[in-house]
Amino acid sequence: MSATESAPAPLEAETAEAPPRVVAVVVSFNRRDLLARTLAGLASGTMLPAAVVVVDNASTDGSAEFVRTLETPLSIDLVELGANVGGAGGFTVGIERAVLDHGADLVWVMDDDTEPHADTLAAAVDAWRRYAQAPEHRPTVLASHVVWSDGREHPMNSMRERLGVTAAQRRRAAAVGARPIRSASFVSCFLAGDAVRALGLPVADYFLWGDDFEYTTRLARFHDAIQVPGSVVTHHTKKFGTTDVDPGPRFYYEVRNRFWLYGRTHSLAPWERLAYTYATARIWARTFAKSSDRRLLAGCLARGMRDALRAPRSNAEVLAGIYPLRPVPELPPAAPLPAGEPFSLLLPVYDGDTAGRFRRALASSTAEQERPPAEAVIVRDGPVHADLQAALDDAQAIAGPATAVRVLALPANVGITAALDLGLGACSHAVVARADADDISLPRRFAAQLPVIEAGADLVGSAMEEIGDDEAAVLATRSVPTSPPQIRAAARARNPISHPTVVFRRAAAEAVGGYQSVPAAEDYWLWARMIAAGAAVRNLAEPLVRYRVSGGAYERRGGLRVLANDVATQDQLLAGGFITRADWLRNVGIRAVYRFLPTSVRAGRYRRMVAPRS
Repeated sequence: MSATESAPAPLEAETAEAPPRVVAVVVSFNRRDLLARTLAGLASGTMLPAAVVVVDNASTDGSAEFVRTLETPLSIDLVELGANVGGAGGFTVGIERAVLDHGADLVWVMDDDTEPHADTLAAAVDAWRRYAQAPEHRPTVLASHVVWSDGREHPMNSMRERLGVTAAQRRRAAAVGARPIRSASFVSCFLAGDAVRALGLPVADYFLWGDDFEYTTRLARFHDAIQVPGSVVTHHTKKFGTTDVDPGPRFYYEVRNRFWLYGRTHSLAPWERLAYTYATARIWARTFAKSSDRRLLAGCLARGMRDALRAPRSNAEVLAGIYPLRPVPELPPAAPLPAGEPFSLLLPVYDGDTAGRFRRALASSTAEQERPPAEAVIVRDGPVHADLQAALDDAQAIAGPATAVRVLALPANVGITAALDLGLGACSHAVVARADADDISLPRRFAAQLPVIEAGADLVGSAMEEIGDDEAAVLATRSVPTSPPQIRAAARARNPISHPTVVFRRAAAEAVGGYQSVPAAEDYWLWARMIAAGAAVRNLAEPLVRYRVSGGAYERRGGLRVLANDVATQDQLLAGGFITRADWLRNVGIRAVYRFLPTSVRAGRYRRMVAPRS
């Protein structure tokens, strides 16, 4: 054995995290002087955004010319729209540009009457980074503390604590000096770029009012959202007060958009819809009581209710002829790759894995492969026992000279989803193969899958063979749908692609937001988003992986806790628009029966229905 083969695996300790790429989005309409104050505030910050997208909503006061000729340290991307599409349309355009053209990790949105302070950005970024080690555990929405011109807290942008907040959410927020919220206004709000890539853009047809509430509640329904008191901005409205004081003709948008929000979106859980509907009715009652023109409000109410009977137009329809909107998420074209494309292997391990099985899994996925990976990124998810650490130290020798091994050692256990996403970011190559620490990859696995990726596929899985302690004894064969139509159809009912078998284009996964936390279904949620975005997906009928079914595996697939995870997954698929309400009812109903079957019956039904013997 050469010195290179016998050398301990290089241990990549935790390195200083690079600052997130923050892209500010400012939407402006005929308020040149206020826009100048906004941009001056951005430029005077102790931390500057990587870029500023200024969306000019067809202003006639010279705002666009002012921005074009402005001398500033800011990198400004000016978008001039040919028509006023309201705040909703402007933010739709600006956020699209921020994630697609500027690669934003955080999108910082604000109106043109918002003035950032020196530490507004720095305080928000600091809270976001300290909230959790892994980006997918961090808030998807952060709101600044908004004050009026005289320094008083602005009631128009006051944030209420999240309904039903958990003790853990309150504790995590308090640890960074923040508090948990459910929604935020677009007056200095930070949106996680991966959440935008996963769940799309605001609804442009709202025009104004409610678009920020719908969008931030959509992004934060299954994730945390916080308000950061140390991140302060001034909101230079003409009057100090809330929007329920004589809104005038704009009340029409409030009515129509609220009916759209409560009746046509999945941004809120059913119980939240009831709570917010009640709160809205009380606000409207106060609005009428205080109004000096109730006849006008009554007309707006009637028209808003009538127009809410139709669904909002698509963003592309709203912006047709005004801005060539691109879809978000947007998958890069799956162009053919050269034969022999190098690829990365992504393999997570944690303290519960055994050293012997890890050694076997790594060897089968590297040295024993007809076409081995160019590198193996092993994510050590927190400290591990001595035997497993010794195996990690031997990883380079196990993998052999054809595969460069890197171990990403996380100081604490962050869970499989975060470990995978951090590992994905550490992969060097455009194509990534997955393997688990106790499964066996058959020798021709990558030789069979990589040509399919090179021919233009974004994601390729395969059938699997179930094994127990004896890897030579095949217990069952899990077949899979193979054609794209079969995979798409199956995905509405169950996960059609086996995670330990996949090879995928890294850019395709990252374009839809990468791995994100869903209870026991982080892979299913990623595949669903890729399929919905038009990814080219395939499965090979040949079993290429031997999947280890440990003792008690089918017992663990039963019970109330597992059913609760099923419901959470189906809720996320429904809220993401991947399944219908009828699909949800069918899927939850089937799983409710399956989870409470006797273990022997459950194992048999699973193998017949989901993994039939070949």
